[in-house]
Amino acid sequence: MIAGLGNPGAQYVLTRHNIGFMAIDVLAANFNISLKQNNKVPPHEIGSGIIAGSPVILIKPLTYMNRSGEAVAKALNYYNIPLANLMVIHDDIDIQLGLFKFVKNGGAGGHNGIRSIIDSTGTSDFPRLKIGIGRPPSIIPIDRHVLSSFTDNEMSCLQNVLALALEGVICFIQNGIDAAMNNFNGKAAKL
Repeated sequence: MIAGLGNPGAQYVLTRHNIGFMAIDVLAANFNISLKQNNKVPPHEIGSGIIAGSPVILIKPLTYMNRSGEAVAKALNYYNIPLANLMVIHDDIDIQLGLFKFVKNGGAGGHNGIRSIIDSTGTSDFPRLKIGIGRPPSIIPIDRHVLSSFTDNEMSCLQNVLALALEGVICFIQNGIDAAMNNFNGKAAKL
């Protein structure tokens, strides 16, 4: 299962905090996976298909970032998916735009969506793809920065980083998190 984190609503579509939703949309488009809204509690968009020869479920929690874990945990339980087969894609302010990093596990690092998944699953032991959005200048509060939209210049870089990062997701699906880390961490997208 690949879970992309973000916030629902038109006002958040192209914001930095929605990079996980953007990644899921790119995966769905590239592999002809139809995402359907499920309004059951907790609400989410979900779709299934085949990526790199493996069955995959894509999910976008629609609970707002702070409650992402509710939908992710429920889907994991429903489909009986082990945490090692979960990839959570989210934004990271400590990584500059144009870079990304695969990790096996770890703490929330101040990310409320990851904190929610840890709280809902009872563990921090699940793979993640952190896509960089960079830190704001010191005069801009972090919450305003993550909820701000990408500039036109940044959008070009974002498309490149999503394409490269999603190659890494395919590697994860085929060969696991260690292979994704070894083959893709440290690669930079064209700025």
